[in-house]
Amino acid sequence: MNATELEKHIKDYKVIRAFEDGVTDALIHGVKDDDKTHHYYNQGFDFGTVLYAKLMVKNNFFKIKREKR
Repeated sequence: MNATELEKHIKDYKVIRAFEDGVTDALIHGVKDDDKTHHYYNQGFDFGTVLYAKLMVKNNFFKIKREKR
């Protein structure tokens, strides 16, 4: 592997890692880390938020919540 290929692998890893961190923060923690400003972190956070909302709808979370009132 030459230096150019190695640099591409490192960049790809950082992109994937930032995206994963964003998804994890959205799904597990529910809070965005203001210190992480990487574009792919933000995309991951948005994606994780959408997944979380879909999960809540699929499991009728909102219907159950209304019925308990």
